[in-house]
Amino acid sequence: MKARWIILILAGAVVIAAWSAVAITYFFFEPSIAVWTAVVTVAALSLEGFFWVGAGVLGWSFLAGRRAALSRLKQRLFGGAKAE
Repeated sequence: MKARWIILILAGAVVIAAWSAVAITYFFFEPSIAVWTAVVTVAALSLEGFFWVGAGVLGWSFLAGRRAALSRLKQRLFGGAKAE
């Protein structure tokens, strides 16, 4: 498994943990409005970070495939031996 997918999985695990903390806080405790706001804000920011990490991973994957395709096209058009 590639490192970028592991990073995405770890970010997803952080999001699940943060929203689980929101659920636990809501159902098992009686938080004040300040505590509730802080817990939900942290969970929302973790979700925002997950979206950015996901966009980065998908962009990274897209560019890696594009780079390989452009390399093959350059090889075909301009010739030359492959670097080994």
